[in-house]
Amino acid sequence: LILDFFEATTGSRMMCNYMRFGGVAADIPARIHSVANLANDRVRDMDTMDYLRGLIFERLPRFIEQLDTYLTTSEIVTNRCMGVGVLTREDAIAYSAAGPVLRASGVPYDVRRADPYSIYPELEFDVAVRYHGDVYDRYLIRLDEIRESQRILEQIFPRLQETTGQPFFAGRGGMYNPRVPAGEGYGRVENPKGELGFYVVSDGGQNPWRYHVRAPSFINLTPMEQMCKGHKIADVVAILGSIDIVLGETDR
Repeated sequence: LILDFFEATTGSRMMCNYMRFGGVAADIPARIHSVANLANDRVRDMDTMDYLRGLIFERLPRFIEQLDTYLTTSEIVTNRCMGVGVLTREDAIAYSAAGPVLRASGVPYDVRRADPYSIYPELEFDVAVRYHGDVYDRYLIRLDEIRESQRILEQIFPRLQETTGQPFFAGRGGMYNPRVPAGEGYGRVENPKGELGFYVVSDGGQNPWRYHVRAPSFINLTPMEQMCKGHKIADVVAILGSIDIVLGETDR
């Protein structure tokens, strides 16, 4: 569902290249004309806001409940996931784990609450937390966070109806190259895998003198050895899946 909307908005399902400093590359289209893998002609040409309204308030909640129904109480899932790949609260902190991996170990830390930015201070949502630190809780924490994301979407949707896109460089005479004063800075956001940080050092020139990315996927791999101890090789697959890395982010 979400990838269909990505494709209709940006032209790509995965590598969207949509974000820009200060906003996004383009406003969402007024109508959705071609959504991949949907044979319903009515959906292929409909008002974008109507499509989003149905997606946020009807289709997503239905799919979330289906996931919960089919997986959460499944004997196969519980037998393979409960008590497997445990990461204790103390170890999660010691390894600097982030995101769902950290919160599934009993640490209610989310950058959106710890260091609020953007529109998040205006939104109501809870920091989901689980306490067993195993593969099963890392599954449950993501289900919890999907529901919190649903709450956020429901609050944001009315604002989308009131906004219009604007050219980013309007009145600026086209592209320009910023020159940042000499110094250093660290910025961070909460991405789906955890705290994504950017450390930049400037010497006053046009390009960064030093640049480092704190990638949560890379950080969350570090305790994997600890999580795998005492388990079978077959369990490693479930443990790695519960960490849910993105290789491009891991490689930075």
